[in-house]
Amino acid sequence: MSSKSIIESILYVSGSDGVDIADIKKVINLPTDDIRNIIKEIKSSYESNLDSGFTIKVYGSHYYLLTKPENKEFISKLIDVRLKNPLTPAVMETLAIIAYNTPCTGVKVDEIRGSSSDGALKRLESLELIKNVGRSNTPGRPYVYEVTQKFFNLFGIKSLNELPKINTEDGDLENVDFFNANRFEDEETK
Repeated sequence: MSSKSIIESILYVSGSDGVDIADIKKVINLPTDDIRNIIKEIKSSYESNLDSGFTIKVYGSHYYLLTKPENKEFISKLIDVRLKNPLTPAVMETLAIIAYNTPCTGVKVDEIRGSSSDGALKRLESLELIKNVGRSNTPGRPYVYEVTQKFFNLFGIKSLNELPKINTEDGDLENVDFFNANRFEDEETK
């Protein structure tokens, strides 16, 4: 069995969880650069083959085997792919504050929002978009939050540096499209 075949199979069975290089290395004893190069080869093969319905994307540190976006309209005829956005404006605002200020305490979120964010924080934790990473050493020892791998997957980014740039001086978060900013490729970039 070839290394390429094994890695492709690992990507396939990883499904919506994706897989990172460290997990692949547990299965196949190859240097990190070799694994990355094999994944690039597989991705290139998918992209150059019009008869293939797959592509590989990287969100955060995880690699995902996905269907090509141009096949969405056909897939939606068989499977209901409409997604309800579980992120209310308050939840989205809280998530944006944590993403742009990570690691971030709940107290800081409340200060920026000007209201309590307890409900939004609980919702984001239940959706596994943020995680509690401990307590701050500041008075009251508030909880400290960071975004999760699921956050990177949802927004289609590899790192927080890819978040849309905002003017923090005016504090206008309403005109930034956090949800779709990086998730879908423009036709021009394909």
